[in-house]
Amino acid sequence: MKKSLLAATVASLCLPSFASFAADTTSDDVMVVTANRFEQPITSVLAPFNVVTRQDIDKVQAKTLTEVLSLLPGVQITQNGGRGQSSSIFVRGANSDQVLVLVDGIRMARSVAGNVDFNQIPLTQVQRIEFTRGARAAIYGSEAIGGVINIITLTGTDTPSKTKLDLGIGSHNYQEASVAGAYKIGDKSVLQLAAGYENDKGYNVHPQPGLNDGDKHGFDSRNASLALHHQFTDEISGYVATRWYKNHYQYDASGFDSEVGKEVHKYVQAETEFNDYSAGINYIDKSYKSSVIFDYQKQDNFDYVTQTNKTNRQDQYHQRNVQWHNQYQLLSTLSVSGGIDWRQEQWNDLTGFAGNKERDNTGYYAIGLWDYSPVSIETSVRLDDNQQYGTHSTYNIAGGWYLTDNIQLRGSYGTAFKAPNLYQLYVKSAWSTGNSNLNPETSKNIDVSLHADYDIGSLAVTAYQMRINDLIDYTGGTPSYENVKGESKIKGIEVEAGFDTGIITHQLNFDFKDPRDSKGQQLIRREKFSFKWVGTASYGDLDTAVTYQYHGKRPDFGVELPAYDTWDIALTYWLQPKLALKGRVANLLNEDYETAAGYAMPGRTYYTSINYQF
Repeated sequence: MKKSLLAATVASLCLPSFASFAADTTSDDVMVVTANRFEQPITSVLAPFNVVTRQDIDKVQAKTLTEVLSLLPGVQITQNGGRGQSSSIFVRGANSDQVLVLVDGIRMARSVAGNVDFNQIPLTQVQRIEFTRGARAAIYGSEAIGGVINIITLTGTDTPSKTKLDLGIGSHNYQEASVAGAYKIGDKSVLQLAAGYENDKGYNVHPQPGLNDGDKHGFDSRNASLALHHQFTDEISGYVATRWYKNHYQYDASGFDSEVGKEVHKYVQAETEFNDYSAGINYIDKSYKSSVIFDYQKQDNFDYVTQTNKTNRQDQYHQRNVQWHNQYQLLSTLSVSGGIDWRQEQWNDLTGFAGNKERDNTGYYAIGLWDYSPVSIETSVRLDDNQQYGTHSTYNIAGGWYLTDNIQLRGSYGTAFKAPNLYQLYVKSAWSTGNSNLNPETSKNIDVSLHADYDIGSLAVTAYQMRINDLIDYTGGTPSYENVKGESKIKGIEVEAGFDTGIITHQLNFDFKDPRDSKGQQLIRREKFSFKWVGTASYGDLDTAVTYQYHGKRPDFGVELPAYDTWDIALTYWLQPKLALKGRVANLLNEDYETAAGYAMPGRTYYTSINYQF
């Protein structure tokens, strides 16, 4: 390792940080919706919680959603190479499909056949990210074992008119252009839009000497979104919205071909097209809130081998969703919430033998929030009725106690589950067979944390443990999917700290964990230790952002991937109050590392762009 963790720690004492990546001890006026499905101050949330704003994303000049998420506590990203390649997220060591991903409160259609690929979601459309760790299945249902990520694209009727234009270039012939805006239409309506283009010629992400020499695996994306928000009365508001993106990328599938009996070169072209249509209406008075949301998503996937022009995969995902949420303030210290959400999932396998598979799921949930200073209590319970595997119930109870005005002790215990997806149940191909007898994975989660918030800074220390049974895993010998006997155990400690030294602010987090499977072995690709630090500074017309990450060694299918660390730096120079010239160097010290064995991550890369806001 060319650089040391000590160097990063020392550096963090000399540079200010990215404040919004702070722990959940942020000020009371920060309102969030993900924790309990209704807006509440972030300090009243009893689960570990983080918020990332659009301004935060722009400061570090992130190009992908995975770059943003990688800075959050408890998060580990693995990726099969550069931009557009398959990526996964582990939260507290939980599998990538044990993390619930929402967009504007609605799960992604991709989850009907496996975990969401964050590298495919255009960052242009993102306004805000809310992230909570720990079991939230008693509120959201399946997948919310490790945590919930809510990617928010919508604004509201109180949004002022604004426009932002970006043009940029970078390494690997990178090009980007985007526009985003919100426009007042009279006093009661706001039109919101975003559109973007991105192209990266890429590099050879999976080099195999003598087999795929000279290959480049690139990525390009076109995306757009449109929403209209309207305030009908003082109590009633609503919106209609649509989002679209179409991505094209290449990946390497070279290797041994049993049909010809030798190693062959396979260069695969892949396309993903996504469409989302949603509408919602909200009612708010002094003591009662209610919202209804309708949503339909469709995703088309297609790829083919360039050398033979043969279709490698073609399938579709469909998802229809209706949600009805209600909250009533019974007393100044007591509120109750509840609702119903219905979801229909459909997977159409157009090249395999699985055919068309679908199922319905209806969830009923209730939440109670009691706050009588210095004690807070939160309880939730949910029943999911699924067409494929029957009913499943989950619950959660959490409490908080202010030991002093500045120190709060929190604890929670909850159950969670992850339903088998349609791919695991029904896939039929030469390399995999589904298992319609799979049971849901189940977990028991416990958190204990101490939060201190003073004028000079904040500190949050959280200890957690997850016990997961009936883990669904792929067995290559069959080949099929099976429930693994035994219990996987993940335990760990998260530390988040933010403090000021004069005009300097610092934010950093440590993550220590012990992720073990049912045989006591360290879980594949899961690290035991990570450290992250984000810093920003302003010097006249120049803004700077520096990020550092250290990730420990981890096993990966017969090999051990070594520890690595990376530095990124971003500079913004304001030519005029509304016009900025930006530059970024990612992997500043050109660290040679892999997050998935055999797939090289990008070396040092450069980006520059010009931004105009009005």
